[in-house]
Amino acid sequence: MKKVSRKLRAIAFVGLLIFSTAIMISCNQSSNNESDLSNHLEVKTIPIEVVDAEVVKTYTASLQGKVNVEVRAQASGYLEQILVKEGSYVQKGQPLFIINQEPYKIKLQNAQATLKAAEAALTNAQLEKDKVSSLLENKFVSPIQLQSANAALDSAKAAVAQAKAAVAEAKLHLSFCTVTAPVDGFLGRIPKLRGNLVTEGEVEPLTTMSDISQIYAYFSLSETDYFDLIKSNESTSSKDVLPMEIELYLSNGDVYPIKGKVDMINGEFDKETNALTVRAVFENPDKLLRNGGTGTVNLIAKTKEVIQIPMAATVDLQDKIFAFVLDKNNQVEQRQLKIVGKNLHNYFIREGVNKGEVLVTTGLDKITDGDMVSPLNEGSSQQISQSLSKEKKTQEVD
Repeated sequence: MKKVSRKLRAIAFVGLLIFSTAIMISCNQSSNNESDLSNHLEVKTIPIEVVDAEVVKTYTASLQGKVNVEVRAQASGYLEQILVKEGSYVQKGQPLFIINQEPYKIKLQNAQATLKAAEAALTNAQLEKDKVSSLLENKFVSPIQLQSANAALDSAKAAVAQAKAAVAEAKLHLSFCTVTAPVDGFLGRIPKLRGNLVTEGEVEPLTTMSDISQIYAYFSLSETDYFDLIKSNESTSSKDVLPMEIELYLSNGDVYPIKGKVDMINGEFDKETNALTVRAVFENPDKLLRNGGTGTVNLIAKTKEVIQIPMAATVDLQDKIFAFVLDKNNQVEQRQLKIVGKNLHNYFIREGVNKGEVLVTTGLDKITDGDMVSPLNEGSSQQISQSLSKEKKTQEVD
């Protein structure tokens, strides 16, 4: 009896020892798990949603005046006067340069003298013809003499016409000595100085002029952007393929106060770049914009059901943009994003993340692909599971 009692006490002691050990191991494991979780970086998250948005597309533009001309000499001679200053604003028809006129005045005088001689000869030919006609009526001359008088009269008339043309030509050449502005606009550089010899048709112009009452902004659209913009703006008019208003940003970042519109689209894509040249026109009443400048233009595309994520929740790395997505096990995955546009605070995504996933928004500089994190948002894991389940059901219905 005593032996049985001793055995029972021994068995009870061993059982108590095993139970105590198991409890201690369990507590240690629980403590270790809690310690592991406490070591994970705490991050904030948001669900990825699909929205309707206005996507801003930005393009580099070169600016040109409405009219740009090179002012050249049409007469040869020494530059006698320069009547304007470089960079000044002039009006159409305003005199700019005076070329020495004396040789052309002499040519005009000679042409005028020749005209007077031709007119006198015409008067004599007319008198001769009238005289022969009178004699022919009294049969004192033959009809052949009248024909000869008529021919001489015609020749005199032709000489007068030729002399008048020579006078007009001489006057035209003399007028070329005064070089006038072909358009309203600003003058460029004036390389010639007073006393320099200028020649008709020389390569270097006397100056350049730009009519900048309107400014053309030229930029290029990719084929993808072109079709996206047409689709988003639902244009049905062949005249207004891109009917939206266009914003122009100057090189210093300022917004030009007057919005423009597209007035020309090239008829074909460039074979090398696969881009389409587009021209937008901007009114320039204050002459702020100048020919040869640069800027950027913003086109707004209205996009339906596009993924939107905050710019602050992305990372730039080697000209590529990445984001971190959280799975149901609180593990992050780095994704490269394909951007279709942006606004002031958000990117609009074509590829890289999906609706229903959860985006990590903080601690981006401290996590890497595959890290475990601790979401600050309560129920983040449940939120992920529910979102993915809902998305799966939607796909099955579709």
